[in-house]
Amino acid sequence: MKKASKIEQVLIALLDAGMNGLTKLEVATPFHGYQMQHFPGQFWSSSLNSDVSALGKMGVAIDRRNEPYTSQDGTRSLFKRYWLQDRTEAWRAVDLINQYRLRRKAPPLPVKLVTLLVNQFPPEMNLINRA
Repeated sequence: MKKASKIEQVLIALLDAGMNGLTKLEVATPFHGYQMQHFPGQFWSSSLNSDVSALGKMGVAIDRRNEPYTSQDGTRSLFKRYWLQDRTEAWRAVDLINQYRLRRKAPPLPVKLVTLLVNQFPPEMNLINRA
């Protein structure tokens, strides 16, 4: 069976992280990365912003906000935190993940796990609030 593609891995990590989301700082450390809570292993990416951009081009709505960070030497910077916008987007992520899994002859995500992951997200946002 083939290894999961980068896009599939990003979708899984965002789904796994729930409303806590991910920052580049959390996923760019090769020896630590983002430790999955509901899937085995870790997610690592040095280009989370590009990964999120690619998902946006695929129609996946991802929310973001700047988060302050202070390094050990006192240097301050901002990192963007990214998360799936709502349950509709979580279902879209599940659908895409299962499409990728089907192509590489892997079974779809288990229904109980999907339910747990999708329910981490709020119901669909009002279309007025999305503007």
